[in-house]
Amino acid sequence: YDGLINQFLPGEYDPADFALRLAHKDVSLATALGREIGVPMRMANLALEEMTEAMNRGWENRDSRSPMILQLERAGVEIAVDREDIRAALERDGAANDNPKTN
Repeated sequence: YDGLINQFLPGEYDPADFALRLAHKDVSLATALGREIGVPMRMANLALEEMTEAMNRGWENRDSRSPMILQLERAGVEIAVDREDIRAALERDGAANDNPKTN
């Protein structure tokens, strides 16, 4: 979930924790192996399509989660939560988990 907190919610995908080009390579290898041994890889193939579209936009050095931007664009929404709001929410959640009576 750190990727959600550090990148997706604030809408920041740079600098990359793990570059999209590396994730694309890994998923490409996995889907090729699946084809070779006859294992259906429908979701992996869909993920590879999304990664390929993001790569075609020149995002290869962005974080591997950057293809999520494509779906946000398709949905016509923007997610950009202020980092301070995220920190405050995490602190509140941590405090609530420390006090069993509030759960």
